[in-house]
Amino acid sequence: MLDFTLSSEQETLRNSLRDFLKKECLPEYVRDCDENARFPEELFGKLAKLGWLGMSIPEEYGGTGASCVDLIVFLEEFARHFEAGANIYYTTTVIAADMLTHFGTEEQKRKFLPRLAKGELRFSFSVTEPDSGSDAAALRTKAQLEGDHWVINGQKMFCSCAQEADYILLLARTDAPKQEGITMFLLDPKTPGVELRKIKKLGLKPMDINEIFLTDVRVPRADTVGAVNKGWTNVLKSFDRERCLLSAVNVGASQACFDLALNYAKQRKQFGKPISEHQPIKGKLVDMDMEISAARMLLYRSAWEVDRGTNNSRSSGLARLKSAETYMQVALEGMRIMAGWGFLMEFDMQRHYRDARLAEIAPTPEILRLVIGREILQ
Repeated sequence: MLDFTLSSEQETLRNSLRDFLKKECLPEYVRDCDENARFPEELFGKLAKLGWLGMSIPEEYGGTGASCVDLIVFLEEFARHFEAGANIYYTTTVIAADMLTHFGTEEQKRKFLPRLAKGELRFSFSVTEPDSGSDAAALRTKAQLEGDHWVINGQKMFCSCAQEADYILLLARTDAPKQEGITMFLLDPKTPGVELRKIKKLGLKPMDINEIFLTDVRVPRADTVGAVNKGWTNVLKSFDRERCLLSAVNVGASQACFDLALNYAKQRKQFGKPISEHQPIKGKLVDMDMEISAARMLLYRSAWEVDRGTNNSRSSGLARLKSAETYMQVALEGMRIMAGWGFLMEFDMQRHYRDARLAEIAPTPEILRLVIGREILQ
């Protein structure tokens, strides 16, 4: 039976996080991180002390073993206060926790997961290359085994948080077949032959994005994650959960846009009354609320299915597509409601408008529709 009622523990988690963020993640702090493209170091240190960086890590390795529903409750609330921060949380902790938990050796789990839960390590994840974006499995970065080391050469693109990472989970080609010739490695970015180049971008400024150049980079054989030539297969297994969790970020950020627009509309007066009482503005607010509610329902259905281990590609794809388009739509409508004020950098709506552009194009909606369409036609 499908039930969207949160447990008492989940309600406590959301309320505790909300109270924490209201105190430690003020709008002025978020604006400073955005305007200066600054990683929220202080905030993540406090999250670590409270044990919230270990949510996706099993209890035997120092985490709390949170369910997918637990995580979307957390990420939605986080994104409502700091959308880029929620993206960073997913990128630097959740991806690595999932990959190491499911595909790492016992030695890797005991070496990395407890330190990840304590906030002592950060990870990044690198798949995309200049010539392989939507067709990610067409990557050409090559790894050759030489004795007890892999030697990697190639170039990566759009790698998030590499500047802050202690390790990069990197995919490289180890054999000729397209999908069945890819392997995952743990790469220390300080290894000789690794060069990072930070890329300037429109939004999500606290989360750095990088090019990576790899020239005769030597990675110990022990730092292979999962079976050789099975890296892409393993990544595919995580896609449903990834789409679900990133949908939570979009829904939380969409709610933040609605909150900003509603508060502004209640306070701004024109023609003798608040603009929220004018029918055109009221209609926009209703449409925004409707779209966010629909995206949230798709999100919770997707998470519910992930936790039950059912085939989730269709639901997770729908949640990801709807939430991304909703975020862009409500950010745009929020700009329209605030008019000239929304265009000013001192107000937060413009930041959401910039951040929402990435949610809408990565992955492209066309690719998501192909994934969903394939499931519908089966």
